[in-house]
Amino acid sequence: MAESLNPNPLIVDLPYHINYKHSYGKVSPYFVGLKNKKLLGTICRNKEKHRSKTELLFLPPRADCPECMAEIKEWVDLTNNEFRIYTYTIAYFAGESFLNQVPYILINVEVVGYDTSYSKLTSTLVINEPGEINIKPEEIKIGMKVKPKFRDVPLESITANSLYFVPAEKP
Repeated sequence: MAESLNPNPLIVDLPYHINYKHSYGKVSPYFVGLKNKKLLGTICRNKEKHRSKTELLFLPPRADCPECMAEIKEWVDLTNNEFRIYTYTIAYFAGESFLNQVPYILINVEVVGYDTSYSKLTSTLVINEPGEINIKPEEIKIGMKVKPKFRDVPLESITANSLYFVPAEKP
């Protein structure tokens, strides 16, 4: 390893700022829906071209069907549907956007009555939400009913984290 020519390098703080324009493209209605407290998915009704011979629901939404390769143009409002926990984990480490929530509960949800074999929405489960059913972490069960909730944020700040779930029933 080469020796530094300057054993006391000058180190300064330089502010750095960048504006990044991000497009949600064809799935933009999903994020606008979150702002409007709606949970939207896309559905491909080409069941004759699907191996399962069923319509396929995509949540999070997809613009194209991976099964039949068709462009998906149909949106469905799932806000009031029944949701169940498909799987879950308790995270004790996190990326930057979740650091203030550690430990937190990540869940995959399925929408009852739809074939969601291609997509399971990953979100957080809040078990101590004021005004909602509160449970202990050890009471979380696969198959437990949950319901969507939406954070109030400006449209330009909408992300997937604007959606979360709470228990819909006592265990």
